[in-house]
Amino acid sequence: MAIRSSSRWNPVKIGVGVMSTRISSEDAPRLGDGQLVDDETPDAVGAFPRLTDAQVATLETGGTRRSVHAGEVLIRAGTRSSDFFVVLSGKVAIIDEGAEDGERRILRLHGPGRFLGELGLLDGQVAFFTAEAIEDGEVLVVPAERVRELVAHDLVLSDLILRAYLVRRHLLIGLGSGFRIIGSCYSPDTLRLREFAMRNRLPHKWIDLEQDERAEQLLQSLGVAPEDTPVVIWHGEKVLRNPTNAELARIVGLPVPDAAHDVCDLVVVGAGPAGLAASVYGSSDGLNTVTLESIAAGGQASTSSRIENYLGFPAGISGAELAERAVIQAGKFGTRLLVSAEVTGLGSEGGHHVLQLADGGEIRARAVVLATGA
Repeated sequence: MAIRSSSRWNPVKIGVGVMSTRISSEDAPRLGDGQLVDDETPDAVGAFPRLTDAQVATLETGGTRRSVHAGEVLIRAGTRSSDFFVVLSGKVAIIDEGAEDGERRILRLHGPGRFLGELGLLDGQVAFFTAEAIEDGEVLVVPAERVRELVAHDLVLSDLILRAYLVRRHLLIGLGSGFRIIGSCYSPDTLRLREFAMRNRLPHKWIDLEQDERAEQLLQSLGVAPEDTPVVIWHGEKVLRNPTNAELARIVGLPVPDAAHDVCDLVVVGAGPAGLAASVYGSSDGLNTVTLESIAAGGQASTSSRIENYLGFPAGISGAELAERAVIQAGKFGTRLLVSAEVTGLGSEGGHHVLQLADGGEIRARAVVLATGA
């Protein structure tokens, strides 16, 4: 269903209800905050900055301008986006397609000078929203790899894009976008999945089997018995029954341990601030570095709203931003960061260290740094 800006009847999701109304300047559908669908979303919290002409010119080096038409999808929820989009003319709607009732919710509307995307573009995750043009216009398409390079080297663009993306991810989480977790608050596996989603800052919504009246009805529609919970619902159709953290990570695009590679120069166990720092130092010196993290990058520090005693940030920094900057910096030098990689044993063989993982795999290294944190 294309979402258009025209005078016709069109259902638009508003909060938890649906209204059908004729789109016109006098009586147009509105977003959850009362904003008209035809209006660009105001940038009240720094999530939707407008690029200057000079910044657009910087991004245009290595990018391509192309025309778009109303109804054209630029980013599809559930797929990886390999491109960074800047709106040059026209308008683009950000749409949530993960609601339980199958409706599409318009979340944001962007006009000329705005750029699309959020944190997943930098991390290689799938998109948790759909971006669709609602007017004919023009966009600048920049390969995501080029943007990652700019974020790693251009201080001004790095601050602008990274801060906007962090706030956008926070907004998506607050709106309950993304996948659904259905399970009992008394279930250890439900708590495990919720912790994994929260610690990795993944947009999701938890539906409590004990408290939410919709839970049983939703399970029935999916053919799932309550005793088979917890389940993860991906895009309202794909059901994962009590998935492991690694299975959930693969769905959203987080890197997880795979088949054995050659012997690494350095393996860092733990991706908190200390582990990420060791990863940056090792990989920046040319070592083939792999960092293993059982839950989420950033460790305990990533759960802090403000850190004021970390070296180099006298004004303080949020734990999430510190973690994201460190992950990008480590990736810049070639570190492979793997999540849901729980180390259960450490031995030696043939002059190399051998780390056994909870999933039965193993990783070999010439040197190991243990940074297991608190």
